[in-house]
Amino acid sequence: MDAVERGKMVSNICQKLLEKEWRAYDVENIPRGIEGIYCIGVVSGAPRQFYLGEPTVLYVGRTNDVHRRLVEHKHQHLKIDLFVKEEFEDNGGEHLRIKWIKEKNQETKEKDYIECIAHKLGYWPKYNMRR
Repeated sequence: MDAVERGKMVSNICQKLLEKEWRAYDVENIPRGIEGIYCIGVVSGAPRQFYLGEPTVLYVGRTNDVHRRLVEHKHQHLKIDLFVKEEFEDNGGEHLRIKWIKEKNQETKEKDYIECIAHKLGYWPKYNMRR
């Protein structure tokens, strides 16, 4: 696959993810073992940036098990993990939202998806540190 084809594929995948419906951060309803790309977002009373009226995207990730990775975000020590933990401690994660799509594509790096989504949103997700 050449760079142009890969770019189109990434753009299509990003668009599918952005069009998915947001759900509560309830990992028990996510099947185990699904490889894919996911977003963590938040709805808050603070000033927000919107994409079609949706919650602010805070983090975009790629994993070989979406269920496992979202559980890990509640217990590890990256900045997004600390934010997720704090939200669960403060309000049971009431303001957190997640969405994901199944995607098996080892050729594309997570950074490509983050850049694509940031471009489509018009802002960089706060907790994706690498640019």
